[in-house]
Amino acid sequence: MTVKQLPLYTCLILIALHLFSFQCGLSAEPHSDIAPDFQLTDLSGKVHTLSDYRGKVVILNFWASWCPECITEMPSLNALYEKQKKNSLVVLGITSDRRSEPVAEVLKKTPVSYPVLMDSKGAVFIRKYTVIGLPMTFIIDKNGLIVEKIIGGTDFSTAGFAKKIQELMTAGRPK
Repeated sequence: MTVKQLPLYTCLILIALHLFSFQCGLSAEPHSDIAPDFQLTDLSGKVHTLSDYRGKVVILNFWASWCPECITEMPSLNALYEKQKKNSLVVLGITSDRRSEPVAEVLKKTPVSYPVLMDSKGAVFIRKYTVIGLPMTFIIDKNGLIVEKIIGGTDFSTAGFAKKIQELMTAGRPK
C-alpha cells in the first residue's frame, strides 16, 4: 500500500504523530540529541541514573525476556562489556518485562555482568527513547549524545563494532 492509497485521515494522523514526537522531544535521533536522562532500578534494587555515567561511553540495550533475538545478542554484548569496562565502557540492559521473574530466568541461562534495569511501566522505553522494535540499542558518547541507534539483533563481537567503541572511548565520535 502506498501513501496515495492510505485514507486521508490516516495520513493526517501519521503526520501529526510525527510532528508531535519532534515537538515533545520523544524521538531520540542519532548524532543530534542528548540522550534523555532516566532513573531505573536493577534486579537487586540499586538505582541507576543515566546522568551518573556522563563522561563514559554508554550502550543502552533495550530487550525483553520473550524476545529470542534479544537473548541471542546478549553474550556478545557481555563479552564486549567485560573486555572494555576497565576503559570506562558502561552497558545497561533495559527490559520492558513487567515482572522480574522472567528476567531472572533468562539471566540464569544467559548470564551477564552488566546491570539489567527494569522498565516495567515503559517510562524509558516509550516516553524517553521511543523504542520501536526489540532488541534496540543506543550508543551514547562521553558528552551524553546519541551517536548511533541500532534496531534489531547485533553481533557486538565484530572488529568494526569494537573499533567504533574504542574510537568513542579515546577520541569522541566514531569515524
